[in-house]
Amino acid sequence: MDKIIINKNSKVLFLGDSITDVKFNRRMSFKIKGKNVYALQLKKKLKKYSKDIEVVTKGIASNRTYHVYDRLTKDCINLKPDVLIMLIGVNDAWENYVPEKYPPLLRPMEPHIREIYRRMRQELPNTQILYLMPFMIDSVEEKLPFHKTLDEFREVLKDVAIENNATVIDLQEVFNEAQKSIAPKLLAIDGIHPTNLGHRVMAEAIEKVLEFI
Repeated sequence: MDKIIINKNSKVLFLGDSITDVKFNRRMSFKIKGKNVYALQLKKKLKKYSKDIEVVTKGIASNRTYHVYDRLTKDCINLKPDVLIMLIGVNDAWENYVPEKYPPLLRPMEPHIREIYRRMRQELPNTQILYLMPFMIDSVEEKLPFHKTLDEFREVLKDVAIENNATVIDLQEVFNEAQKSIAPKLLAIDGIHPTNLGHRVMAEAIEKVLEFI
């Protein structure tokens, strides 16, 4: 796995959905127990390395891939990050899994994720991209069938990331390993949104691919 290089003046951008949305996790902490978001945990470690590192979080709850595509200029391109850490895709899969709860899916995931990478490579060719694959934690029995749908989306997301030379962390594999010694409910009460402990597992997995120079 390629390392993500961090220097003392790096700008690191976290981009994604509710799992990256600091305000959402603080607001919903009474329910999901996850206000210490992985991006905030990593920010502390990055700032400990160098106070000149800039960390920006741009997570918005309920975002699908096309939402990130729509805001890519404002929330990424214009910020000119040295490192982009992106977690997106679970809501696209969920929308497909329970279509009766959502309007017809008119903006599918694959063309939008491909366009995100195309723009990044064209407009920010020196930005390192770390893609975090979406996951589900097995704490809610009724949601377990969702794995099948999610895996279909994850396969596409991984293929596109690799095609575009992104570094990839498969968070499903990370949490599968964690669940061997930690009860799933302690990692994510609802199966989707990590607890503080779940966010720590994510942060530690990401830290392993960072190389400080």
